[in-house]
Amino acid sequence: MRQPQQLLQQALQAAAGHADARAAGAAALQANSATGMTGKQQQQQQQRRRRRAWRLASFGSDLPGAPALLHALPGCSLTYLHLGLQPGAAAERAKAQLSQLASLSSLQQLSLVGSPGLGPGYEVPGGCLAGLSQLGQLTTLRLAGRFLGVKQLLQQLLAQPLPLRQLTVDFVGVDERLALPSTAHLTQMTELIIGSSVQDSAALPERLQSLEWHKCTDLAPVLALKQLQHLTLCPDFAERQRLLELASLPALQELHLNYRGVLAAAAGAPTSALLPQLRALRLLTSALMTPTKQHMTAILTGAAAATQLTKLRLHFNPLSPPLDTPDAQPLCASLTGLTWLKVLFLSSEHCVPGDALALTALTGLTRLQLYNMGNGMGDAAATALARSLQHLSCFNLIKCSVDLGSTAFLAAVGQLKQLTYLCLQHSGSELTLHGLMQLTGLSRLQQLIVDKNADVTDAVLHGFKAALRQQ
Repeated sequence: MRQPQQLLQQALQAAAGHADARAAGAAALQANSATGMTGKQQQQQQQRRRRRAWRLASFGSDLPGAPALLHALPGCSLTYLHLGLQPGAAAERAKAQLSQLASLSSLQQLSLVGSPGLGPGYEVPGGCLAGLSQLGQLTTLRLAGRFLGVKQLLQQLLAQPLPLRQLTVDFVGVDERLALPSTAHLTQMTELIIGSSVQDSAALPERLQSLEWHKCTDLAPVLALKQLQHLTLCPDFAERQRLLELASLPALQELHLNYRGVLAAAAGAPTSALLPQLRALRLLTSALMTPTKQHMTAILTGAAAATQLTKLRLHFNPLSPPLDTPDAQPLCASLTGLTWLKVLFLSSEHCVPGDALALTALTGLTRLQLYNMGNGMGDAAATALARSLQHLSCFNLIKCSVDLGSTAFLAAVGQLKQLTYLCLQHSGSELTLHGLMQLTGLSRLQQLIVDKNADVTDAVLHGFKAALRQQ
């Protein structure tokens, strides 16, 4: 049996062969008009016709040995290319074919993703990517996944005068401290995404308008960006007060802060109210670190003080201290002053009973995701939310105490005419066929996720979705 790699290669070659035949036919029809042309000129003209005849704009492959397909791709028309680079016998044979990238003269977007998972990284042979500087239209480059020799790979690529406008560097499995080589010479770049594997950078392009840095240990390169408009940062330095220096960036319009760990979030919380450009705040706590009540109070107070927030994500792990004690600060009720919020994700197992009812004040929400809210939800709160938040396009309730047999709740959800995504899972009750029929008015719904049961089967859900598409 032939392997998928062989089948795909044969299909590409067949398409190119048909194009060659069409080009040859066109050349024969015009042969009589080619008077005065030398044999070499006629041959060059035929080659140009052949390249124009075989056209493909976008191609991607995650198959082992994917670089072996490069020679079959039409360089004159291909503008987007994704290659998943996996180690193995097929990859070893195909590695050298990466040099064929330089022949894709129309390429505008290139994504090279190393091997996924915990396996060995992909090793790029030295010099194979040196020809990328010949791609005069290459504006977007993404390097992600697991590679061997990451430092050498970055130096080889970024030393070239590439016409990049967007660059993503997001490696995994990098054991050593990794610094991004200077990209200051990439003067056309306006957008840069730096994954958590890269902790330092020598210098950044001065024309950057958008920067996303998942593990920033030094603010100096960021503070030099006078044209920066959008900044997403995961601070990884001890002096949290240094965050206040970001307010001095003259062009900054939106600041997003991501914290990994409750200690970092609690330490940075006092700065939230002092950063007028702060629009998004995200906290993911580790199961290995149980926050104290003081930590949680500091985080909630800081979030509530950032009144310009449009996005907020707070994820407290199940080992967090209870919020349902007399001296606890309610989670949802702490956030009612954030009237600019559009997106809200909350996860906390220990909430004040009925706490979620307070979220009805946030009438501008378009995406609401509540996870593991326990006593903080309840039927009354869930129904009130569906009735009050009329602009929701995403409504996600997972492990929240809601009776899916409640006619009042489902009727309210059925009136959310902007909904495109609805998830009602692990609520402790089952959705009935009658309840599902109450959602048939959601004409914009694209995705419905519920727990299947004897009434609501795969076939029933398929029929429900088909009925929605016909509206």
